[in-house]
Amino acid sequence: MTIERYIVYGAGAVGSVVGGLLYRAGRKVCLMARPSHVSAIADRGLRLETPTEVFTLDVPAESSVTRLKPSPGDAILLSVKATQTAAAAAELAAHFPADTPVFCLQNGVANEPVVATSFANVYPVLVLFNAVLPEPGRVILTITDFLAVGRFPAGTDALTAQVAADLTVAGLPTREHPDAMAVKWGKLIGNLNNALLAVTDCYWQKAFADPAMLAMMRAIMDEGLRVLAAAGISPADVTGRFDIRAQVEAFAARRLEFSDTPPEQRGYPSMWQDLHFRRPETEVDYLNGEIVRLGQQYGVPTPINRALMAAVAESIQTRQGVGQFPLERLQARIAQGETAS
Repeated sequence: MTIERYIVYGAGAVGSVVGGLLYRAGRKVCLMARPSHVSAIADRGLRLETPTEVFTLDVPAESSVTRLKPSPGDAILLSVKATQTAAAAAELAAHFPADTPVFCLQNGVANEPVVATSFANVYPVLVLFNAVLPEPGRVILTITDFLAVGRFPAGTDALTAQVAADLTVAGLPTREHPDAMAVKWGKLIGNLNNALLAVTDCYWQKAFADPAMLAMMRAIMDEGLRVLAAAGISPADVTGRFDIRAQVEAFAARRLEFSDTPPEQRGYPSMWQDLHFRRPETEVDYLNGEIVRLGQQYGVPTPINRALMAAVAESIQTRQGVGQFPLERLQARIAQGETAS
């Protein structure tokens, strides 16, 4: 099979960037997104802002999968939140053949097994860039980095080669990796910090430039890595290129560069955006929750990740947005949890 069309199902910030850049590179693309986003794209195109340029794309977009006619060369780029994966897989399975390749551009490690119950060809995709969707029809690529793709549960094939080539030509450097799920475990360790930035109201560059935030980020990841070690899960490959701690340290080395990032270039995790827009759910259970559950199973204390989950839950309940837990308040909560345990 050769991919003839990319259907980006759940085209929010990440999906719109990927789909938009593929479309700009000459690939056939259709975005599946919320009605407000689709309407804005229909009215004035997709405005895509990168660190070096701004352009508008007349990319096709639909709000209902029923409006698409499946074709043999279709590939699905799944970019919904982990909370929506089961429903998305069920809807897609009702309209697309079971051999349609599905590429999971999602956080966490729970998506691929769910999709694999409906589709035979499932592909984990590691996404390390950051993007935000400040308003319908407009997306901003704030922090750029590479992508990686492989088969689920392991391996590579002709489609991973094509996707890697297509994304690279589109401006998103992508490589194949034979153990993409191990790589996704590595990203999960980094994504544990999403909750920290959301409840403290902080963006990535500011966190990298703040010694206190960096110390907390390292502590969060170290707790997660202790849990994975106890569970026998390795989150990095032999080269260390996909070691998420190394990624954080590399960004930390750019502290001066990040110390005065203009507002339009600030990178916020999707969980920050969820709390900011008062959405009723986040992916915290699929990120920090994975560590808490594994910690409980293998007898490893997880007071930091437990505190973060509680802080996110309280922020959702109060509907007061981001920043309800300044770092000092969060540290006090963590200390309480350590004492209780």
